[in-house]
Amino acid sequence: MILTIVTPTLNAVDFLKECIESARRNATRGVEIEHVIVDGGSTDGTVELARSYGLKVMQGKDSGIFDAINKGSFNSSGELLGFLGADDVMLPGAAAAVVDAYSTSRRRWVVGAIRWIDSSGHSLGGLAAPPNWMTPTMLVCLGWNPIMHMATYFSRSFFEELGGFDIAYKDAGDYDMFCRALAKEPYGRIDRPIACFRRTGMNNSAIHGARTTVECAKIYAQHRPSSRAEHLFWRYLLKAYFNLGNPDWLLSKMADSTRTTLKLQPKAHF
Repeated sequence: MILTIVTPTLNAVDFLKECIESARRNATRGVEIEHVIVDGGSTDGTVELARSYGLKVMQGKDSGIFDAINKGSFNSSGELLGFLGADDVMLPGAAAAVVDAYSTSRRRWVVGAIRWIDSSGHSLGGLAAPPNWMTPTMLVCLGWNPIMHMATYFSRSFFEELGGFDIAYKDAGDYDMFCRALAKEPYGRIDRPIACFRRTGMNNSAIHGARTTVECAKIYAQHRPSSRAEHLFWRYLLKAYFNLGNPDWLLSKMADSTRTTLKLQPKAHF
């Protein structure tokens, strides 16, 4: 089976080598990796690096990250489509786990767990794959998107049926896509981390916070529950699910909260 990985890039040479090599190591006798780079005009050697590995590189202006991913996806050949950021990492055995989940679950898309890492590759905890009984309404009630795009794979036919990502969204296109997919069918769940999400403080949602908030509100309006009571029920049920199912993540959040509180406390004067 051919598994396509699409990576949009723009001056991403600092981390791209690790990304490329992590995907390449996932090739096995039964799984061929097709890695497509879609570049928006890099000037730092990103394109040259990708070509040195023999990868397919598409160049040209795009309307944002989701437009770039669409271009790479619709101009590739894999039966399964995945999306890996230039600063993200595919974990060993991930491709085999994806193909196995796709084959055994008989679902047209699969979702796995992730690990968070910092700029240096140090672990920041992990996030288990969300429950596959979620509906779009449950998901928007949570208030954030726990389906991580670097751990999500679509069959080509399902991706085409969905029309790819809606490029009107600049930051929350994955959130919208996953809600639309959930409206059609649940995903096959992979109960292990298959990718690392590098948190550098330069991710789209961190840079464009206000724009992301507006886009998420639009998605919420499309899938919102029928009442405030239903919203609160699903919000707190899923919040408890994630907190209890991800103890290292919960501890990390508590530590961040404590550090923030200490920073906000007035300094004593003696």
